[in-house]
Amino acid sequence: MKEYRLLPGEVIINEERVLEDDDPIFDPRERPDLDQAIEMIVGSQGGYNIPFASVTIARHKSLPGQNLFECLFGRDSLLVADLLRFKRPELQLEVVKALASVQGEKIDRLSEEEPGRMAHEVREVDDPVALKIAEEANWKFPYYGAVDTTLIWLKTLGELASNDPSVLDLEVAGQTLKSRAVAALKWILFRLQTPSGLIESNRSNPKGITNQVWKDSGDSYLHADGRIASNTSTASIETVGETYDALQSCIALAKLTPELEWPASEEEINLICASLQEKLISYMWVGNHFAIGTDRNSQGLQEPIDSQASNQGRLLDSEIFRDEKFKIYRDEIARAVTGPGLLGETGLRTLSTEHPKYRAGGYHTGTAWPMDGVFAARGLKKFGYSAEAAAISLRIKHAIEAIGGYPEYFRGDYPEGPLISHFIVDVEAPGEPNSLRSNRIIQPPQLIQGWTIGAYAWLVENYSDQSS
Repeated sequence: MKEYRLLPGEVIINEERVLEDDDPIFDPRERPDLDQAIEMIVGSQGGYNIPFASVTIARHKSLPGQNLFECLFGRDSLLVADLLRFKRPELQLEVVKALASVQGEKIDRLSEEEPGRMAHEVREVDDPVALKIAEEANWKFPYYGAVDTTLIWLKTLGELASNDPSVLDLEVAGQTLKSRAVAALKWILFRLQTPSGLIESNRSNPKGITNQVWKDSGDSYLHADGRIASNTSTASIETVGETYDALQSCIALAKLTPELEWPASEEEINLICASLQEKLISYMWVGNHFAIGTDRNSQGLQEPIDSQASNQGRLLDSEIFRDEKFKIYRDEIARAVTGPGLLGETGLRTLSTEHPKYRAGGYHTGTAWPMDGVFAARGLKKFGYSAEAAAISLRIKHAIEAIGGYPEYFRGDYPEGPLISHFIVDVEAPGEPNSLRSNRIIQPPQLIQGWTIGAYAWLVENYSDQSS
């Protein structure tokens, strides 16, 4: 079957087969066992043992689109360590320290460094991938173009300190972790100074990442009519929850470190958190479901990015809707992420099949990422939606166990289509105002992905006695 569809106005400029049908990736007997996979993904960088975003086995190193992410990625490494906490509990602190060692200190337009900001992508200066990106996109490394890394870092540090407050006194690159937490809070307060009152994706490097969240591709934030969201004012729904959690962590950290001068009091932070809850609903709740985010239109007015997408599931893994008054919203999220548009045979689709720009193999526009589904399932389980959590979890577990690796994502149309795409296809859409100038509409995933290994570890921990 054909693995892709063209939208109106699109013209193929490149089509390349990457994976053959007899590639061992399609043989589940070739999948490394979990302990072996964890060893594969953990490496040393900057003196810290951390999970890399992905690794590539020898037979795939020469394939187009592979071998790109074998380094410290802030968001990725933090989330992998989170999911592996029961298998490798030391990794969370290692990642926290590794990121602290390169915490932002100044304003740099090209690297997008800002004081207190945690890095998105940390590469050695002679890394071939870093050299290529620097030449093509004028990046500097470490590169800081993510708005969620700092938030997840603070939440992780808060969890570590709640179990062992002494970690806050650890020194990294001449500063204690507690002083670095103060700097991180200052960064949050700075980035909340937007017209929406939310942390927005707004790059300083014109060739930097447009959507500075986990769905970071150029077409991942789409209005219901297919329009691409603003590249200067987009606020993603899960980032609001992550901001709330980071701020609550700061309250707890401040109580453990009364000797420090924090930039906001507990009362002030709680007021900000209440405002985040209100804005989340007023900007992104559209009658009976949540939008993927919000941006400002050409008149400068805030509007929802009204597409049904997987992002809303992350709100349940957050504490932002913990209060019982938010149960109606929890219920609707549980319904949405297990409805036929978002839930497929390989897990939670990134974008609903009902959207006009849904593509079964689209990077963030229809594929199902095990990590994304597991965080939604973890939140569902936490709030008592056991059947819904199992519906997502067992589909993901079955998909992983049906393939010979730990792929970054699966296609959203399995079993009608293959589990993962075989091809790279690039298109242009000349004259189409609501399309990217050029776009890679399908590609095979990274085949040994860190957070898929982490997701599988969580699934084995929680669903090892249940069949799919």
